Amino acid sequence: MSPATQVQATLELAFRQWSSGLVAALARRVGLGRLDLAEDAVQFAMLQAARTWGFHGIPEQPRAWLLRVAANRLTDLLRQRAPEVPEEDSPPEETPGSLEEPTRYAAELPDDALRLLFACCHPALSREMQVTLTLKVACGFSVREVAAALLADEPTVAQRLVRAKRTLRTCQATLEVPAPEALPERLGAVGSALYLLFNEGYEASEGHDLSRSELCAEALRLAEVLLSHPGTATPEGHALAALFCFRAARLPGRVDARGAFVPQEAREGAEASPLLMARGLRHLRASMGQVLTPLHLEAEISLVHAKTSAPGPEDSARLLVLYDALLELRPSPIVALGRVVALGRVRGPAAALEALGPLRSERVLRRYPYRFAVEGMLLEQVGERSRAADCFRQAAALARTPPQREYLLARARACG
Repeated sequence: MSPATQVQATLELAFRQWSSGLVAALARRVGLGRLDLAEDAVQFAMLQAARTWGFHGIPEQPRAWLLRVAANRLTDLLRQRAPEVPEEDSPPEETPGSLEEPTRYAAELPDDALRLLFACCHPALSREMQVTLTLKVACGFSVREVAAALLADEPTVAQRLVRAKRTLRTCQATLEVPAPEALPERLGAVGSALYLLFNEGYEASEGHDLSRSELCAEALRLAEVLLSHPGTATPEGHALAALFCFRAARLPGRVDARGAFVPQEAREGAEASPLLMARGLRHLRASMGQVLTPLHLEAEISLVHAKTSAPGPEDSARLLVLYDALLELRPSPIVALGRVVALGRVRGPAAALEALGPLRSERVLRRYPYRFAVEGMLLEQVGERSRAADCFRQAAALARTPPQREYLLARARACG
């Protein structure tokens, strides 16, 4: 590996795995209300690293180097803003070692990333704001990636982030894990953020690759860290971890040696990871109890898909039952679209197209590539090849990564 390539790889690692921890370390100094300053300081450190590491080499402790540069930049930013900040709003004095000092309940959640997740899910924020802020700050998403994860437009997400930070600044929120008895009230938002973090890894919203396996691995790791603590271990948490395991087990078979997307029906011989399947089954068994949640149903749906690349009649019927139950517990256009696919396998493409009709007007599906891909697949099955090609081209225009786009365009060309 050339020095330039090594620097690039280290910077990518730093941005994906360290940025949230660096922001957390700085935010402990200035409070959650000034996350924008902490984020700016970390971005500055990353840019400085890109400019200098290629000439001087990567330091022995790159994370410590980034933290020191970011901390110095934060000090400069605070000095620049000092005349604008009323005395009562000024940040607390920095104490020695405060950048790495554990929070009050650090022993409850001994993981920097999780501490930041829980801190961002502050009760002063709405659930919508909590998840948005967590994805941006704790998960390191860009505004575009947050918008893609939430099926929202970028201006809406940007405004939501501004409101969230203003709210935290107004209530002078500090970066700390809540007391053990207060953890459960934030657990739902944390779970939602982990769910979306995994989804971004499974279906990347930008970049050249179809998936980002490191995000899937991090989401699964954090989900299992939560399960290791009695205050945050729940049946729903086990169902979430099971879902991650079953989906991650299929990751290698989704692309071929060239990185091209491989559709599910063409993955014959691409066996799901036995280790992840066994791990997922353990979590699924641990999740069983008196409460059935949407995550339980999603985990079972993913289990069926992970077991076979081409579901037979029995599996297809089971999938339709699971989607019907999921739609009852969590009605949404995305779930309804999944049910359309299952319905097509059981009752045929004509019935599925009829069920798809009402979904065409759903706002959240208007820019969702899979809505058009599903319609194209069904139209192709009923012989409407010209209309199917149009749908595949529309899906390709909305596709977020080259592998998706190339596959959909190839389907359009195949329809003539």
